[in-house]
Amino acid sequence: MDDQRLLTLLTLIKIKNYTKTAQKLFITQPAVTHHIKSLEHEYDIQIFENNRTFELTKQGAILAEYGRRMMDHSRELSEAIHKSLQPKKILHLGITENSLSILSDNSFLDLLFDVYQAEITITVLKANEIFNDLKEGRIDLAIVDTAYDDDSFDGVVLKTSFIHPVCYGNGKFKEIKRITREMLKNNPIILGDENEGMTKRAKYALKNANISLSNASIFYTNSSFALGRLIKNRDGIGFLYDEISSQYSDLKKMDLLNFKCYQEIYLLYSQNSFEKEVLHVLVKKIKRWREQNGRNSL
Repeated sequence: MDDQRLLTLLTLIKIKNYTKTAQKLFITQPAVTHHIKSLEHEYDIQIFENNRTFELTKQGAILAEYGRRMMDHSRELSEAIHKSLQPKKILHLGITENSLSILSDNSFLDLLFDVYQAEITITVLKANEIFNDLKEGRIDLAIVDTAYDDDSFDGVVLKTSFIHPVCYGNGKFKEIKRITREMLKNNPIILGDENEGMTKRAKYALKNANISLSNASIFYTNSSFALGRLIKNRDGIGFLYDEISSQYSDLKKMDLLNFKCYQEIYLLYSQNSFEKEVLHVLVKKIKRWREQNGRNSL
């Protein structure tokens, strides 16, 4: 939709030479002259005060300014149409089940969309599946709540999740605020998938507090959604992220002497990614987002 005459005019104003303008535009010099005269005839104006200095008349300056705007709009139109014809970009995100609470914050998804301008598909996977898929390029980004191989992946902390002992609020622990080591030995212990971050971290923290579960009756479940029900049905003691336990109105958080436990949630990407510049922008935006939302790591 470009008017070739306007392109010729703008080029001539910049180069200030008919011959070089013709060479620049791959047209003849008479064609350059014809384009200028055609514009002058159409608008009944004189474009140049002086054909040697190429100083513009008032009307010539107005024509040149509107010509630039028209060329810019034409370029934007072409780019918009071209973009609409391109296959829709899809960002593949893998996430561990126990990290899903991060997606409840729409501002994080908005951040991803702002950086990638793509449709986002989200797949819940086990941590080991995520690491394999990230290496093989089947997913672009991953959110995990476990340690990762920093020789293969780079990561940025999204938030810190705290892990506390929890019990069924209407069961045998209804009037109890603090559990003891004896209670851990004599009551069912409910944990998540033993290969996932939340459970690994809880067991590590118990070990650091010199609390042994070797004689305890432990039940594992590979679904965080089943944890609350299992704690209630067994009237036992579970170890959950605060974000997960808060989903169950009948679970209550308990104290355990010397037990301090948290796990950082990471956004990961392969060190072999071809989108280094995009990832650099993403990491900067995530750090700013984390500061704004009070999600600084410990």
